[in-house]
Amino acid sequence: MRRFPSSTLKIFLLAVVVRVIAALCLNYYLAEIAHRNYLIEGDADGYWQLAEKIVAGEEYSLYTPPRRVMRMPGFPLILAVSISVFGNSQAMARLLLAVLSSLAVFPASWMAQRYHSQSAGVVAGMIVALMPLYIGFSVLILSETVFATCILFNIWAFSRWLDATERKKAFFRAAGAGLCASLAVYIRPSWLLFPPGLLFVLAIFSKSFFRRRILQSLVMLLCMLLPLLPWGIRNRHVTGHFVITTLWMGPSLFDGLHPGATGSSDMTFFEQDHTLDRMSEYEMNRYYKNRALKFARENPGRAIQLGFIKLWRYWKPWPNAEQFRNPILQGFVAIGFLFLVGWSIYGGWAMRGSRELLFLCTLPIVYFAALHSLFVSSLRYRLPAEYPLAVLAAIGIAKWYRYRNPNKD
Repeated sequence: MRRFPSSTLKIFLLAVVVRVIAALCLNYYLAEIAHRNYLIEGDADGYWQLAEKIVAGEEYSLYTPPRRVMRMPGFPLILAVSISVFGNSQAMARLLLAVLSSLAVFPASWMAQRYHSQSAGVVAGMIVALMPLYIGFSVLILSETVFATCILFNIWAFSRWLDATERKKAFFRAAGAGLCASLAVYIRPSWLLFPPGLLFVLAIFSKSFFRRRILQSLVMLLCMLLPLLPWGIRNRHVTGHFVITTLWMGPSLFDGLHPGATGSSDMTFFEQDHTLDRMSEYEMNRYYKNRALKFARENPGRAIQLGFIKLWRYWKPWPNAEQFRNPILQGFVAIGFLFLVGWSIYGGWAMRGSRELLFLCTLPIVYFAALHSLFVSSLRYRLPAEYPLAVLAAIGIAKWYRYRNPNKD
């Protein structure tokens, strides 16, 4: 196997430095200019409240009536570590998130090097380290970039598994891929269906895949699901039902499929309905899921129209949110995304003979596009799935450079 480039650690340190600077700037802006706790409210405050409750040993729940299975515990646990070590300081939590999100440099560099060259590994690491949008989101009290880092490590673990030829090593790597997938699900439950979906796609395009790797696939899925059992058992204890992820899919689905839906999130209906005053959390989740499906059955034309609206919101190169309507900011974000997509298309064409690499790098962003054509959609849901494209983009840039400079290494 090729030696990992020594420059990867330097790129990681560069990623940490620029994110720490971003965190310090954001801390100053929020404290001295905006006079508020969060740049993006809502989810951030919920995550922070859950982290405080974990540290205090209180019930893991939000709001009144309590929602006990609303959020996976992975990201609040990270914030809880920050609170335990540094105190109740969101400024220090942002610095911790800056370091954790910088870890994505490693799997991006490693994959680009394995499939192409050390120079491609350097470029992949630099893309992940210096993409402005990734830097900005890395220091928010939001799970996007930590989730993206988990996704990228999971994709790398899948590539290591699929690359293994020795039987014992392949089983160990399959188990590692499953554990990485479980970690990602603990951050965001939406990743749960990706690993089996990847296996399905590989089986379709490789007739020998399941014949050679069926037992390894079962080990991978088992190692993904087993770490989730304690969470499912806890949920059974507090709700009476075994739930391996959360009880928030129903309201989220209804948010994207109801008569007033626009493709963006607007959960005011939940506060107006007061469903938890008369239903359990489990019943509430099922109630909204059934209402969303009923709306789709009775209004197929509008459901399809909403799907296209949400796909546009997902793929739009610039942000949808009102607070990010600054033309300069939108321009930077759009240029970065078009740069990433353009070079990843070129790199994907150059590597078209490597199906496994193409699937690993492109399926995440397609998978989330499909999910969020049903649920609400925005750039935030696309962002974690962009990271694997950095591998293809880096290979594309390295291929182009070699073509233009055939006499240089």
